[in-house]
Amino acid sequence: MDKIFYKNKLVGFRLRVLSKGSIPITDGSEPLQVVTLKHPKGVYLKAHMHAPRKRQTASLQECLIIKKGKVKLDLYGPDKKFLKYIYLSAGELFLLMDGGIGIHVIKNAEMIEVKNGPFKEDKVLI
Repeated sequence: MDKIFYKNKLVGFRLRVLSKGSIPITDGSEPLQVVTLKHPKGVYLKAHMHAPRKRQTASLQECLIIKKGKVKLDLYGPDKKFLKYIYLSAGELFLLMDGGIGIHVIKNAEMIEVKNGPFKEDKVLI
C-alpha cells in the first residue's frame, strides 16, 4: 500500500496487492471503510447483516477501482494546491481520504467509484 501525505496529513492511498485474509485497510473512524478479502477456495465467510445505526459524517471520501485500462490522477491537498500525479492500472484501487482529484484516461478504462452518501450535488471544481 502506498500512502500519500500532504502536510503530514494522510490524503489517500493506492492499493496494488491484497494480503491474505480479511484485512481492514482504513481506520474504523473513517467515513468510508475499506476491507480487503483474499481467501482460498473453500473458505466460508459467515453470513451477516449490519444493525441499523445512525451514521453521520462531515466529509466525503472516494474510492476508485480500476477494472480495465490505465488512468493518471492529479491529486490536490485540502487547500486545493496540486500535490502529485499517480498512475493506476487494472486491478488497483485508490482511496481519496481528503483533498481533490482529477482523472486523465490514458488507456480505455473501466472504473468503479464508491463514495459515502447520501448523494449531494456539492462538487467544487479546482
